[in-house]
Amino acid sequence: MSHKKAYFDEKAAKWDTLMEDEVIIRLKNMVEELALPPGCKVLDLGTGTGVLIPLLIEAVGSTGKVMGLDFSPRMLAEAGKKYQYPNLEFLEGAAEEIPLAAQAVDEVVCNSAFPHFDDLRRAAQEMARVLRPGGRVTVMHPHSREYINNLHVSLGGAVQNCLLPEEKEMKSIFAEAGFAEIILEDASQGYCLSGRKA
Repeated sequence: MSHKKAYFDEKAAKWDTLMEDEVIIRLKNMVEELALPPGCKVLDLGTGTGVLIPLLIEAVGSTGKVMGLDFSPRMLAEAGKKYQYPNLEFLEGAAEEIPLAAQAVDEVVCNSAFPHFDDLRRAAQEMARVLRPGGRVTVMHPHSREYINNLHVSLGGAVQNCLLPEEKEMKSIFAEAGFAEIILEDASQGYCLSGRKA
């Protein structure tokens, strides 16, 4: 088992207690800004304990579908205890090998997880593969890039090298994966990269 997987498995039971109210509010605002179309299929990539799940379910409505994927079985177990919806499915797997067919989803939302993937380029390619043409990817964090990177360095251990690349590299990672219309916003209230599959 990788150090990273062990780290998240070990933290899973207490993860939700680390969530500050302000962060939840920021995430709620960020999901609202996405204006997900009702009825769409969304992959929550790196769902963790499912912090986005109720927000995404509300956005897509009863005709939509949400899939939460994570590589930590304990994180998924915590999410599964909290959330049961008929149009929700949890999947265990890595971002570099998403266990979905090509063009299976309309939206990929990746919250607070991207720097934790082992191979960022491969993960971006997989996001493109599972999206339908014209589908959208969103990589978001409820903090700035600088805050996230400083936090991961200070935590050390399994996450100390989990850093968000700078803007130019992020854009090139997603452009090479086949995304267009790439927009990146980085502010103290949050970080958001979005693009559409060409």
